[in-house]
Amino acid sequence: MQKKYSIFDIALYFLKLGTTGFGGPVALVGFMHRDLVEKNQWISEEEYKEGLALAQLAPGPLAAQLAIYLGYVNYGVLGATLVGFAFVIPSFLVVLVLGFFYKKFGGLSWMQSVFYGISAGVIGIIAFSSYKLVNKSIGNDKVLWAIFIVSALATIITESENVFLFLGAGVLYWLLKLRKINFYVVISA
Repeated sequence: MQKKYSIFDIALYFLKLGTTGFGGPVALVGFMHRDLVEKNQWISEEEYKEGLALAQLAPGPLAAQLAIYLGYVNYGVLGATLVGFAFVIPSFLVVLVLGFFYKKFGGLSWMQSVFYGISAGVIGIIAFSSYKLVNKSIGNDKVLWAIFIVSALATIITESENVFLFLGAGVLYWLLKLRKINFYVVISA
């Protein structure tokens, strides 16, 4: 059962996530699911999946787009705007401050060492979040797994993301689902 939350609650959550969340978009998307769908039950699984699909389709920062969509779900444009600012401004300020000190001190060896250490931990977070995201998105659907594997291999081999590959994968799955639906309609008639 979905619990009610205020616009302040969701904005505060994204302010905290934007300030302390590390690991890149995949990790942040995983944190959102864990906190908003599983733990707090503010967002339904369907709303989350719909937002994730829309965020994956649009160019730009995945985690920020999903956050903005989730702010929009119950609080419209105002919720989306507040969540967007709450989520993006902290990381903008952190990068601004780090850039300032990096430039001022000409690059610090200790700062580089800290970032290397953080990177190792972040890789673990990303790997775990990727695993959860793939399992949530694909589930037990063998056709989706086949499309996923072919798309992943094509991306790895070409070392680039091709929008036509992803659009083609989506159209292929849609056509297969449409064919399956039409097949069941013919059988039941």
